Amino acid sequence: MEKRHVIRKNSGQAALIAVIFMMAIMLSAIFGVILLSLKEARVAGNNYKSRNSFFAAEAGIDDAIYRLLRGKNLSSSYAVSLNGATADINVTNVSNNTRRIISSGDASGANRALSAEIVTGTDNVNFFYGVQVGDGGLLMGNNAVVNGNIYSNGNIEGDNGAVVTGDVVVAGGISGNPSVEATTTDSNFSFATVADNRDAAQSFTANATDRLNKISVYLGKAGSPSGNITLKIAADNGGKPATGNLASATIANSSVGATPSWIDVSFSSPPNLTNGAKYWIVLDYGSSSAVNYWNWKKDSADGYADNTGRYTSDCCSGNPVWTNAGGDLNFRTWIGGVNTKIDGLTIGTSTAGTAHANLFVNTTVRGLVCPNQYCFIENPPREELPISDGVILDWKAAAAAGGTTAGDVIISGTQTIGPRKITGKLTVSNGATLIVGGTIWVVGDIVFDNLSIIKLAPEYDSFSGVILSDSKIDVKNNSVFSGSGEVGSHMMVLAAKDSIDEEIINVDNNSEGVIYYAGKGRIKFSNNGVAKEATSYGLILDNNATITYESGLANVNFSSGPAGGWDIIEWKEIIP
Repeated sequence: MEKRHVIRKNSGQAALIAVIFMMAIMLSAIFGVILLSLKEARVAGNNYKSRNSFFAAEAGIDDAIYRLLRGKNLSSSYAVSLNGATADINVTNVSNNTRRIISSGDASGANRALSAEIVTGTDNVNFFYGVQVGDGGLLMGNNAVVNGNIYSNGNIEGDNGAVVTGDVVVAGGISGNPSVEATTTDSNFSFATVADNRDAAQSFTANATDRLNKISVYLGKAGSPSGNITLKIAADNGGKPATGNLASATIANSSVGATPSWIDVSFSSPPNLTNGAKYWIVLDYGSSSAVNYWNWKKDSADGYADNTGRYTSDCCSGNPVWTNAGGDLNFRTWIGGVNTKIDGLTIGTSTAGTAHANLFVNTTVRGLVCPNQYCFIENPPREELPISDGVILDWKAAAAAGGTTAGDVIISGTQTIGPRKITGKLTVSNGATLIVGGTIWVVGDIVFDNLSIIKLAPEYDSFSGVILSDSKIDVKNNSVFSGSGEVGSHMMVLAAKDSIDEEIINVDNNSEGVIYYAGKGRIKFSNNGVAKEATSYGLILDNNATITYESGLANVNFSSGPAGGWDIIEWKEIIP
């Protein structure tokens, strides 16, 4: 009896222990599940906050880029909010046309940061002279003044009191038509797309024994090639270019438009060619890219007898292997030339100023009548005008992208326009103010009436802007032009009309503050007309007209507008 009682007691204890043990296991499992759930909830919460922080940082980048693209106010430091998270945005200038945006997101202590770098598709133009003139030359009336240097490919002639305070160079002239050319075109030859076709060349046969004064290649670009092209003239070496060169010059990437056009090149030391000898035009480029490369217009019929185009991986070292390009690559050459002169000018001051030309007539330099030690009788090399047709076509495209206004436009009061294409005539009325918000392309005439004010929108910042016409431009008395107000910002008025014997820009008395450009026509400044710089095929300065060069024009970056051509070149997450 007693024994059975002990056994039941021990059995109850064992059962109780088993129950407790099972409950412990179950509670442990339950707590494990709860802890795992809490951990996952905490991870999910942190992940949610991290994602919100990331989205806020992205929103900050998007907001800054939107402000740039739309020409809105963009502070160097500001904040935005999104779904309870905030992003602190900082904008810095990396260079004149590149900005870095850093956006740091914060959602309840979870931090993520993004960095973006964007660059404007600006076109750089260098104006090194107060006046630069093409083959049409320069005529200076009584008491006309250029405060700065002059470079002309044609004659310079002055009346009583015509003064240039700086150096004057008149290059040796050329004939009106090319000596040798291949201009038939039906396709593009793309080079520098891969390493094997990094460099390209075209042969030609000289038709005279004389200096090669000028050469043109029909060139465009795809994307944004970062380097410049070196154009070389090489002798023939058994049907291919020699690795050395007779002369070389640089084609700046900013001078080539997306739309192919003739790119004019001259040499600081023009090479002498021999009649009947074969030579090569070599375009040497330092890299290759599938998206950023060059297009040389081509005649696939190979119509230029006994000459052709070729390409290679490296033109100018070792023993390059040249491959046929499948046709002739378009070019023009001017061999030989004509005499030019400086006539009737007073040049320089008592301590500064020089003159360089084939011939001097009635000219004084540093107070001494030529010939003297400051009058250099020589044949200076040509200096080609700095803006190609391709760049002008790109500006037209940028203007048209902002919309088209049909018919004539008359500005009265204060109005902002641009980017915009106008199919008719543009008139800025007496006393009216035109604020240029982007490139303006006018198909018809442009008239800036008396007392009109034309200026760039403040959002242009340090960039410069363009108003251009396919016809004539008339600048009336007391018109005033200005940039955005920032250093380095300038206004340029450009006439694209092709009429070398016509005055396509006329500037009346006391109009000031602008760059004038007419690469295929003439500019005329009437009495007391004033400019910062003038570049044209031919130029006339009437009595008392003045051009005063501004040194900042040596490096002008033109943008199509506050939203002009921004490209995102980097977007990445960074450690906050």
